[in-house]
Amino acid sequence: MRRKRRVSPSSVERPPQSTEPGTGTAPATRSGSLAAAPVTRFRSWAAGSLTPAPPGVGPTVPREGSLRSRALRRRRQPSQVHLSAPASASTAAGEEVEPMLEPEETAGSFSPNSPIRVPYLEEYDSNGELCQEPSLFPDPVLIEPYEKAEQEFSDKIAKIRKLPTLDSDTSISPSIIQESAADTIIEASKFVLGLSSYIDGKLLSKCSGILIEWSKGTGIILTTAQLICSTSPCLDEWLGEDKYAPNAEVCVQLLHMDDFKTGTLMYLDKQYGFALFSVLMDEPKRLPCFSNERFAQDVFLLGRYESNLLIGNGKVLSKGAGSYKRHHYMYTDGHISPHGAGGAVINLEGDVTGMITGPKHFIPSSTIQKCLEIWKTYNHVPRIHLGMKLFGIKCLSLVSREKISRNYNIDAGLIVKAVSAESNAEKLGVRMGDIILSVNGEHIATAVELENKLLDISKAQLEKGIGLGSAVDVTLALDVFNTTKCGRGRRLLKAKLSRTEEIIEEEGMMMNLVKK
Repeated sequence: MRRKRRVSPSSVERPPQSTEPGTGTAPATRSGSLAAAPVTRFRSWAAGSLTPAPPGVGPTVPREGSLRSRALRRRRQPSQVHLSAPASASTAAGEEVEPMLEPEETAGSFSPNSPIRVPYLEEYDSNGELCQEPSLFPDPVLIEPYEKAEQEFSDKIAKIRKLPTLDSDTSISPSIIQESAADTIIEASKFVLGLSSYIDGKLLSKCSGILIEWSKGTGIILTTAQLICSTSPCLDEWLGEDKYAPNAEVCVQLLHMDDFKTGTLMYLDKQYGFALFSVLMDEPKRLPCFSNERFAQDVFLLGRYESNLLIGNGKVLSKGAGSYKRHHYMYTDGHISPHGAGGAVINLEGDVTGMITGPKHFIPSSTIQKCLEIWKTYNHVPRIHLGMKLFGIKCLSLVSREKISRNYNIDAGLIVKAVSAESNAEKLGVRMGDIILSVNGEHIATAVELENKLLDISKAQLEKGIGLGSAVDVTLALDVFNTTKCGRGRRLLKAKLSRTEEIIEEEGMMMNLVKK
């Protein structure tokens, strides 16, 4: 049973106390407080909400068919429970998106489905406060509507998971190809450095970095944002819960074994997960050249730990980011130590094709170059918030790709893996399992291509003087295929161009349960 604890504002009406039959007392919870009527919050495809009786009025159970849905939207800070109708704006890292006007539909066959909501259960004590611990024996009468909603949710998810776009077939893994390239690795190692971070003299992290520029005695190092991440990295990057210490002391180990210099933070990008540091140093022997990445390409992974070079090798996989990773990652079957994060992915010619962000994934050079180009001109890298998690059909296994082609006659596009609750995308009818065929008339094959397309749009807006000082709205034309009704339609999505990282949460809906 899902349990979710939140602190309700004092203005929220509390459910009345529930008593044990024949005793007049409320059942005890694990925390020692008295239990009252629980509150259930759930995602639902049907309208439905139960509300508590006002103080002094005996609780009643609403009749079947009298339910009315209420959307719950959680802000990042502070957390609150809202017992009001759905708001017209979505939240992304604390910024508000203006309500979206309904555009005209270009294809009459496109009809959106209802959003799916996960059920949640909350319990209040006799004082109307949320219980910190669930009761051991909840009232069966109160639990019954929750269990029914949970079963309906499970049935709905099980049904939609059968769509070809959401098939769980694994990708075909290519075999590893190893080739002697000692001279290439030694040359490339000349721009791979070791970095360490400290807070109050205590070691925070050890990572690698790429020396990308040098001018007038100062070098610029590209590395992972994990170097100054002050908390354990969150499993789900879309929640934006990682905390950073921009004032951490960073030590750069140059190629001479005992040559250490202090690095100065120039820029931190939480969305793309990279940081730039400057360091005073002599002119390096070599700076890297960047080359675009390719699937099935043989690559080497280079990092540095203390005085030793870290080396891995493998192939670039035709694999997309999972539900917990942002769109801009590519993957390799090679392996490198965690200290190699921030190091270089190079091809057989020694050109940099990406920056390592984990043992198996990296940011491709095409995305890095676009980010650096924008940063050099505007000192920041804005991003367009779509409110969706996407996955390229091209990155699926051949079995899944054939199934989609056979059922929908579609060979390329982006599968919608999740839609942020109350986002403009959800309001336009985009649903999990749908396929984004094109963005502004351009066909997109992978999520990385989408990120690069969004960076190009962001740059064009900045060149017009739009979005230089604050967040602005950008309208994107999305051609969407509804996989449950096999209909196509164009949607004009009003997205936010912002400097902040995008937050995507799958919120629940709430209903209050009261015992008669």
